[in-house]
Amino acid sequence: MPHGLYCIHEPEIDEIAQEDRHRLVDIVAVHGLNEYSDEAWTEIGTGTNWLRDLLPQNIHVARVLTYSYDAAPSTFLADEPISKIERFAKSLVSELYAERELSGTRKRAIIFICHGFGGLIVKKSLAFSSTRTAAKVEHLWDQFISTFAIIFFGTPHDHTIKSHWLALEKASTSTNHFKVPGLDRQKNIAGDNVISFESMTAEFAPILKQFRLFFFWEESRTTLGNYKEYLVEPSSAVLNIDNTEKAGIHDTHINMTKYKSFTSSGYRTVIEAISRYCNEAPPIISRRWIQATTALNQMRAGEAYELGGITFDVFSGLPSQHREIEISEVNDGHFYLPQDALENFIGREDTLGRLGRVFFPEIIMGNAPKRKSFVVFGMGGSGKTQFCSKFAENYRGRYASVFTIHAATTDSITESFSKIATLGGLEPTDNAGRHFLSQLKSTWLLIIDNADNPSLRLQDLYPAGAEAHILITTRNPDFRQEGSLGSLELNGLKETEAIELLLTKADIPKPWDSPILDNGKLIAKTLGYLALALIHAGNCIFRRVCDLSNYLDLYSTTRNILRRGSSTTNVVSESELMKAVYSTFDVSFKSLLHNRTQETQDASDLLRISSFYHFEQIPVEIFTRGILNRRKVIETPYTETLGSRFLRSIQARLEPPKALPGFLKDRHDQLNVYRINWAVSELQSHSLITFNGKDRKTFSLHPLVHAWARDSLESRDRSVWACIALNTLMESIMLPPEGNSERDSDFHRDIIPHLNSCLSVHPRPITHQVEGGLNKMTVQLARIFSQTWLIVIGNQIRNEAKCGYVLASRGDFELAAKHLETVKNTLIQLLGPGDDKSMKAMLGLSGVLWGLGRMEEAIALQRQVVDTQTKLRGIRHEQTLQAMDNLGRSYWLDGRYHEALDIQERTVHTSKEVMGQTHNQTLAALDNYGVILGSWHRYKESVEIHREVLQNRQVQLGKTHLDTITTASNLAMALLDLGFTSEARSLMIEVHKQRQLQLGKEHPWTLWALCWLAKIYVKAGELQQAEELLIWGIAAGERSLGKDHLGVLMGQGELARVYTCQGRLEEAETLLVATVKGLELSRGIPHPDCVYALWKLARLYERQGQREKSERTCQLALERADLRLTREHPIGKKIEQMLQDLRYPSPNVKMPKVDSKTYSAPTARIKETELSGTLTVTRHATY
Repeated sequence: MPHGLYCIHEPEIDEIAQEDRHRLVDIVAVHGLNEYSDEAWTEIGTGTNWLRDLLPQNIHVARVLTYSYDAAPSTFLADEPISKIERFAKSLVSELYAERELSGTRKRAIIFICHGFGGLIVKKSLAFSSTRTAAKVEHLWDQFISTFAIIFFGTPHDHTIKSHWLALEKASTSTNHFKVPGLDRQKNIAGDNVISFESMTAEFAPILKQFRLFFFWEESRTTLGNYKEYLVEPSSAVLNIDNTEKAGIHDTHINMTKYKSFTSSGYRTVIEAISRYCNEAPPIISRRWIQATTALNQMRAGEAYELGGITFDVFSGLPSQHREIEISEVNDGHFYLPQDALENFIGREDTLGRLGRVFFPEIIMGNAPKRKSFVVFGMGGSGKTQFCSKFAENYRGRYASVFTIHAATTDSITESFSKIATLGGLEPTDNAGRHFLSQLKSTWLLIIDNADNPSLRLQDLYPAGAEAHILITTRNPDFRQEGSLGSLELNGLKETEAIELLLTKADIPKPWDSPILDNGKLIAKTLGYLALALIHAGNCIFRRVCDLSNYLDLYSTTRNILRRGSSTTNVVSESELMKAVYSTFDVSFKSLLHNRTQETQDASDLLRISSFYHFEQIPVEIFTRGILNRRKVIETPYTETLGSRFLRSIQARLEPPKALPGFLKDRHDQLNVYRINWAVSELQSHSLITFNGKDRKTFSLHPLVHAWARDSLESRDRSVWACIALNTLMESIMLPPEGNSERDSDFHRDIIPHLNSCLSVHPRPITHQVEGGLNKMTVQLARIFSQTWLIVIGNQIRNEAKCGYVLASRGDFELAAKHLETVKNTLIQLLGPGDDKSMKAMLGLSGVLWGLGRMEEAIALQRQVVDTQTKLRGIRHEQTLQAMDNLGRSYWLDGRYHEALDIQERTVHTSKEVMGQTHNQTLAALDNYGVILGSWHRYKESVEIHREVLQNRQVQLGKTHLDTITTASNLAMALLDLGFTSEARSLMIEVHKQRQLQLGKEHPWTLWALCWLAKIYVKAGELQQAEELLIWGIAAGERSLGKDHLGVLMGQGELARVYTCQGRLEEAETLLVATVKGLELSRGIPHPDCVYALWKLARLYERQGQREKSERTCQLALERADLRLTREHPIGKKIEQMLQDLRYPSPNVKMPKVDSKTYSAPTARIKETELSGTLTVTRHATY
């Protein structure tokens, strides 16, 4: 049969009942490769073409058409098969339109039946048809609107193997089954053997829910010369999506579409589906045509409106999917709004409706983007955030979840993604939040709020998933182009809406007479119909500061004062409208202070302080914690001696008043957290703040209110209030050990944007004069003549330490180091290096330096502390022993195994004598000692020590305490080194389980346990399970920790080992080379981890037969071992022996066999500890 579209069965209209004629459908069949359009559906033995001979007897209302094309594999696959599919698809669209138009059947429902590559042509044709909506080609939209169902027989949706088709063609040609010219072109086919169709499937994905889909796969392999294979693998023949039908056919790919009778295997399943589709299709397709015609008319009209410059700018795409199932139920997903929508939200109903139709058209547009974004822009105070919150409320039932990104600053963006990650049960990091959003499948909404910074790249905030609806608010009109669906400018409200908002907020009862409406109209016009200004005006009237008729008098008076005041310089460049808005804030503020009570004064102070914090998500806990911490300082413990009380009283008299608000510096009996609740309630009732969520734990200031609150201060007062704001924040922070709980960690995360905002205005708690002007004489004189000055410096040092501590606990080591360096230097100048406070500062700084990779400096500080403690208190003092234990662990972390072993042996021996065998500090030193012994391959001793520590910690701390779990992890890896795989496995499974429960599945410690569990699986020969664990764990580590983190590198090294055991040597080499480079950068080239990785890389090269490369790498490993590890160490000895064997090979030596048992590295060991907020993980290399 020639190529093209042909009808093989036309139903007799006269034989169809009158009531059934509206149910006529077109069945269009498209064959696959290596077959003609007739023989694809014909059973060879009987010559039965089931589409022509059987189907019409079951379905009387169907016309059957077939489409034919050049299907020889050698021709089709020779060059760019995707392009050929596209060419044939476009031809199908045009020919099918012509046939249906000329026969007067254009609006008839279509059911496609596709075999093999025919399904790809149909998918491409529908994707193409869905975009034909422009005026000159809209007739080609016909196929897309009319298609109801598609039946796929063995279509390779994911990929196919080219050589299989060529083998099929060769076999069929030799049997004269399918003769094609030009078979010699086979040798010209170039490229990869695997042909991927993922891009075509992705292109089809946005419209596939439009259709009923049935996927059939072949269950018998096809004979291809001297072997059998699936032409289309079952996994490729079925798309993994819900609400589709799937079934296998017990035949080969070629014969799965051939039936000789009504009882043939597979036919009954196929014909039942076609019959059902024929019954369901006509009414649905008829309705689609009505909606499509309306949509086309609207778009044609819309194009005319857009030429007229309408402000509501909608993306000019056309619908591609009819929503046949409405989602009406309220979802149980996350609902995280920028702020709660007002219950009595007034106005913009028509605009909300139009936005809803943009995101949820009755028919979804064919060329509309998969990920939809829309920009709401306008001046401050126009109500953009409330508008988006109201939209989310209105359409809550249509979204699986709603999330918000506060985009005002880089910090607020990071914190927003971190909060989303926490909601998703992941680690609170930026990358984890982005990953969580990328995994969401159902339609969900993302609100990007306050994206005003012109340098912001909005695309960087968009999630990777295709199901997101994105709503952006901005004052920057240049961001309009970021909306794939368009943009909307929010200016003032309509006059009627503005009057209603004002009078409602003023609580003036209806009906409103003419004088009321006239006054309201005048106020609304004066305030530019801006929602925020109207809310403040209405609130003042409600609180009886003035009435409706004289509000403008009060407003004018306040505005004149504002013009004369110092804030004029800050607002003179603003538009008249912004000055009007500022004036309404001043009126509201004056009404707040009208009563002159403690509550209103506290509210005023709190507002001034908040103006120096970031304007969003201010935790109420900042102020309540501050009060509770001040009470702790002021309260006199019952156990305090008379002398201590006397000294405390003298110090209190010497201490100058702190720059603090009244609610933090009043008498002890007046320090009450309820003052904060009353203050924030006052601010909220005056519309100066809004609460974030019903729990009222955080509040936000509108950006204009935030700016006004700071701008309205006199210039000389701003520095004072900036200092008060920082001091208030410092009062909410406690230094370790008091401020070291998990709740403290969460609180520190929440205040980071506010701390950074304060430090940008008031850079350092310690003044430059103090930091650079201390000398021995100054300090000695101050101790005699100026105790007050020393107390002030002490407070400054404490605040500087708090800044460093909070920043370090949240991973900002660079900035934290600057603060803690200042603390350390100042304390040493004041108190000397031997003071406890000085040594604590040195240890805290050393932990941060570890986080920065400045290991030499960190160890030097720890060594200085040990030397000082030993000199002052002796080696048998508890604090000296603790410092020695820390130093021993640090030596080991840095790969200094000789120094680590020496100091840890002395620490353990002395700790047992001084504190006893079961003291907590002794157990900690023993646990570290066991790990260090493991690094020296003294595995038996290591196991004995870890068993002892585990037994004691289980009794003292409990089986699930994190310290107990750490010891269990160390014991498991020591047991693995000795070959006790089963016991190691049981222990590590429990470790991993407990860390998941207590810390979360992506916490760094949990990921370390996962890595060690994978190592045990490798030792047990369970390579597939190990590979799956590591691939997931590495991805999670990259999200939470970064690609260059030590834990990620260790996971990559272990995965390289898995690949080696599987014989995937090239993949192992690529991964191991990258790991070596990463370790060199993060650990330094002398580190044993790098040496060990090089040695394993040398062994891998040897395994690959690259002897010269192996020898060079082994030589490099030995040279680096000499730098720190030395040749006395067991690893150094093994490297030296390997190099000797490579240079002087024995003729009888065979290539070593690499498997999961013989290619086992000395087992990794883990010890997690916190050094002033810095997570440090220690272990032996695991490649």
